[in-house]
Amino acid sequence: MSYLTERGSLRGLARWVFLGTLVVAPWLYGSTTALGIALVDGMLGVALTLWVASLLVDRHCPRAPRALLMIAGVILLQGWWMVLNAHAIYDSTYGVFAPVRSFLPMAAGSADYILSYTWMLRATALLGAACLVAELVQRPVWLARFWCAIAVAGGSIALFGLIQKGTGARMIFWQSAQPRDSDYFFATYYYHANAGAFLNLVVPVIAGFAIWTVARRTGPTARTVSVTTAFLVIIGVFSNTSRVAQVIGALIVITLVVAVIRPAARLFGRSEKGGMLLAAVLVLVAGLAVAQAVRLDRPIMRWRQIVKQLPADDRWSADRVALAATRDARLFGFGSGTFRAVFPHYQEESAPPLGGIWRFLHNDYLQTVLEWGWLGSAAIGALFFGGIGLGIRNYVRAEGWSTRQRILLPCILLALCGVAIHGAVDFPLQILSIQLLVASYLGVCWGSGAWKRS
Repeated sequence: MSYLTERGSLRGLARWVFLGTLVVAPWLYGSTTALGIALVDGMLGVALTLWVASLLVDRHCPRAPRALLMIAGVILLQGWWMVLNAHAIYDSTYGVFAPVRSFLPMAAGSADYILSYTWMLRATALLGAACLVAELVQRPVWLARFWCAIAVAGGSIALFGLIQKGTGARMIFWQSAQPRDSDYFFATYYYHANAGAFLNLVVPVIAGFAIWTVARRTGPTARTVSVTTAFLVIIGVFSNTSRVAQVIGALIVITLVVAVIRPAARLFGRSEKGGMLLAAVLVLVAGLAVAQAVRLDRPIMRWRQIVKQLPADDRWSADRVALAATRDARLFGFGSGTFRAVFPHYQEESAPPLGGIWRFLHNDYLQTVLEWGWLGSAAIGALFFGGIGLGIRNYVRAEGWSTRQRILLPCILLALCGVAIHGAVDFPLQILSIQLLVASYLGVCWGSGAWKRS
């Protein structure tokens, strides 16, 4: 029976559905539309249902770290309690909260039952995905497939975005353009900063995949495809007009180059170093040609406006309003996903009043405190930063790891550090396609502790 669940229809199908979700999620407008979110949530639900069924048939617990399961349990317990004990439903038309009957009216509960309910469905799927990946990466063949799925997702998005730039598209090919759209979209993402955050998450992992392919001295086709994919994604980062994403992408690329130079010099003999230098020159020339084709001058022009735009950016005023609102969030917050319902009331009370409609705060950390409170934020921080810390510790103490594992984990850690920085000035961790990648990377970090015993 164990053989059937591992190699047969249940567990294998669950893993394939999950990898397919990784590829599909960024193509559904980054999973930012209602339909895209519903489809991704549904695909994750199918994958997790099949996975849980395989565990029941095989009669064993998930092969995920206990600490990960405990932290996920705390997050789900608080989140679903806030849903079940919700105090109101927000009426966006009239801007009022309609009260609903609570189990314990004096206890903490969500400010909007519907928003928290839908968000907790997503949170449950994402935490389940992290646990699924923590088990999946214990098998070398599935670790390689996971790596390939990320390369396909990231490479295809980068290629599509570059084609749009090269053809001078004013909007996603099948969408009608608005006057300000030409500089604020990339590939299938309406907002360039979300696209930049996605690309920065896949850049180190795809570059690591290319390094691993070259190091294994595989066939010329595999090496050409992997290196070309990495090249396209790097160009995609800098052709996108998000300045924060460009800075983080530059730091990631510089870190990768510094980390790779010495091992690459040892890997290739003296006779091959001349070929490496020639290849680097050719890549540089090709990069300049591609930059010209995709109008890389537009992102550069946006940097000239930063002196005027940065001090006047409303996100700093919004941060001050949100920081003052954290006093009311207390231990449990206002409920998951309720920012868009709660924040407008603090906007009106601010002096001077903050204008605009804010679906997300341009600061993932403050928004998390508002929605989850200090207890929930601590649990989410333990999941995120604890995963990064555990991954670093496992890498430092690694014994008997394969080259594949030694390359992939530091690339994932680098990607997570990049999105952690980005989250302080934007909202990448509120976008489902990015959340899915982050949850998957955290699953690798938490699951890497078992690699030495595999």
